[in-house]
Amino acid sequence: MVEQKMIFSDLQPIKWDSLLRAKSNNRIGSAYLFAGPRGCGKEWGAIEFAKLLNCEKPKKSPCDQCPSCSKFYGLQHPNLKIIVPLPGSDKASKESGPLDNLKKDDLEYLTLAIVKKGKDPFYKINVPNARRITINAIRDLRRTIYLKSQSYGQKVVIIFDAHLLSEGMGESANALLKILEEPPENTTLILVTDKRSALLPTIISRCQPVNFSQISFELIRTILESEGIKNDRAIQIAMVAGGDIHLARELGTKSGEDSLIEAETLAMLVANVNEAGWRKFIDSYAMMASRKPGEFKFRIYLLQLWFHYAYRVRSGEVFLASLPSLITSLEKFNLAYPNADLAGINQILEETTESLVRNFYTPLTLTNLLISIQTLLKGKEPISVI
Repeated sequence: MVEQKMIFSDLQPIKWDSLLRAKSNNRIGSAYLFAGPRGCGKEWGAIEFAKLLNCEKPKKSPCDQCPSCSKFYGLQHPNLKIIVPLPGSDKASKESGPLDNLKKDDLEYLTLAIVKKGKDPFYKINVPNARRITINAIRDLRRTIYLKSQSYGQKVVIIFDAHLLSEGMGESANALLKILEEPPENTTLILVTDKRSALLPTIISRCQPVNFSQISFELIRTILESEGIKNDRAIQIAMVAGGDIHLARELGTKSGEDSLIEAETLAMLVANVNEAGWRKFIDSYAMMASRKPGEFKFRIYLLQLWFHYAYRVRSGEVFLASLPSLITSLEKFNLAYPNADLAGINQILEETTESLVRNFYTPLTLTNLLISIQTLLKGKEPISVI
């Protein structure tokens, strides 16, 4: 767990100053779009802003002592509503609440996850098999958001992974748009997303943008050390994580050297044509995507990291001085594939991760990934087989 000594303004000082000025000048918007790369702390920022808007003794940050702030530690404040992606259900009706058709295990997970999120700002809520922001979640919001609050402060609705409003037929996005067009008084909606471009332009246009940057190397290192990771290993992980605190913490649970070896092994596997190896890759990773989606995503992130670093080495950037063996491997890779479209490879890997959410047929998606990477390594335009 992150030490409570760190406050959000340490993480994203420029963005926090902007939000603080809005509060001080009494110019609170009805809707915000908190966008930025994965693991940059924007979810924490949304929670801290909601806490600030309800703090009874605010200064340059929430006081963290008043009764209102205390209720935010478990995200149980009556003025706060959090919406997250949930599994769909064939039993859902227009009158159903967003949680009515959740399986018992999923409901128990979500209840505990929200409490964990309140205590640990970097904890990521991932309900198993959650594919989208459900239409029933937005219908429930429309039924309740216009009711007058009985509590002091500002009502705040936070939608995590807001790009998943657009999944399916986009009915959740269209339903939310009606709220944004007629926002209730004394209420602020905060949409949080890694993928701003996946949102409807009409939704984006009705939100004040707050664009977050990656977390600095030093802050990643500091956070890891606060969680008990020794300095030398924290430095190595921070270098590899590339500003993504979620990836950094995931790496922190594993051997740093093993993760780098795994990234290189994966890159060599997908780069080299080998029928038996490809078949094994497709079979094992299709099973992993089904049974352990978090592990599947982590492996894809490792691949993305490898190709990203290959691009940086090819560009002549000097970095990772403490990992000379990795640099050597990346240099050899670039010599072997001088025309590789590394940005295109990163894009196809991103699309592969998204296929989990969209519930595509995973073996076909993985086959497309391998074929596309082979084509992109030659600097050619891939042709999708999906």
